[in-house]
Amino acid sequence: AAGMPSAAPSVSVVVPMRNATPWLPSLLAALVHDWDTGFELVVVDDNSQDGSPDLIRQLCDHWPADRWQLVKGSGQGVSAARNKGIQASRAAVIAFLDADDRPFPGRLSKPLEHLARNPHLSHVHGGWWRCNAQGELQQLVRPWDEGAGFSWQQFMEHKAVLPSAWTVRRSALLQVGGFNPALRHSEDVDLILRLAAAGHQGDWIHEPLVRYRIHSGNASGRLDPQLKGLLKVINHHLNTLPDSQVTWAKEQRYSTATWAVWQAWEAGNSSLALQLLKGAVESCPYPLVRRPVHLIEAMHRSSKRVGSPFDRGQLLASSFWRQAESMLLQR
Repeated sequence: AAGMPSAAPSVSVVVPMRNATPWLPSLLAALVHDWDTGFELVVVDDNSQDGSPDLIRQLCDHWPADRWQLVKGSGQGVSAARNKGIQASRAAVIAFLDADDRPFPGRLSKPLEHLARNPHLSHVHGGWWRCNAQGELQQLVRPWDEGAGFSWQQFMEHKAVLPSAWTVRRSALLQVGGFNPALRHSEDVDLILRLAAAGHQGDWIHEPLVRYRIHSGNASGRLDPQLKGLLKVINHHLNTLPDSQVTWAKEQRYSTATWAVWQAWEAGNSSLALQLLKGAVESCPYPLVRRPVHLIEAMHRSSKRVGSPFDRGQLLASSFWRQAESMLLQR
C-alpha cells in the first residue's frame, strides 16, 4: 500500500567515503552481484570535495528508493562516519565496505548464511586479496591459517581485521557503542577487542570476500600516525590486564612493536623504524643475546606473511641494522 514502510533489508552495507569518485563505479557494479540478498546501501559522505555524492546519486538513480541512502557525515573521520552509517541503517546485520575496496560475489550472502546458521555469533570475517592500485591481485590473506581468532587473547596475538571483509550484528555494535570516534587509526582493532571483552563471539569465513586495494592514498604518508595509533590502542587494552598477566602483556607489546618496525622498514622509512624500536626496547621480554636474532626472525615472518621477498644479507649490511643492533644490545 502507498506510504507503507518497506520490509527491513537483510543487511545494511555501510560505506564511508571521502573523495572516492575513482572507485565508486566498480564498487557498485560489484555489489550488484549480491542484489538478491535484499541489501540496503548506506553511503556516508565524509566531506568529499570531488563530487562523490553526485556520482552516488547518479549511479543509484535507477535503484528502488528503499535500496540506498546517502547520509551526510560530520567530516570527523572514518570512525564517526561508520557510526553515522550504523545509526542510519535499517537491517539487523551490518556489512562494512570501504569505498576503494571491491567485493567479490558472495561478499554479503556468505556472511548472512553463516550468521543465520550460527545465532550465537555476533560477527563473521572473511579473507581478502591484497591488490595494487589497479586492482590486480597480489596476495591472498588467510589469517585463520596462522591461528588468528576472535577471543580477546587470540585477537591480541594476531590483530587480523579488515573492515571490508567484516560483518557484524547491529545489536552487538550498539551494545559496545560502535567505533571510537576519537580514533583516526586502528579503530577496527579497538572495536574487535571491545566486542571480545564484552563476550561477543566471532568466526572466520574461509574464503576471500574482497579485494583490498593498496594505493598511495591509504599508505605511506599516513604510516607514522597509523603505526603509532596501533601501538597506542594495543597499550590501552593491555593496560587493563591484571598483574598476573604482565609477562604475556610485555610479549604482546613487543611483538606489535616489532611488526610496526618491520612495516616502517619495508616502506623505506628507516628513521621511523628506529624510532619505534627505541620505544619498544624497554618492554622487550628477551635476553640481550636473543634480541637481534628475534628481530630478524620477526621481520622475516612479517615479509613472508605478505608475500614480500626478504633479503637477510641486505638487512644485515644496512645502516638501519647497525643502529638497531646497538640499540637492542644496550643494557
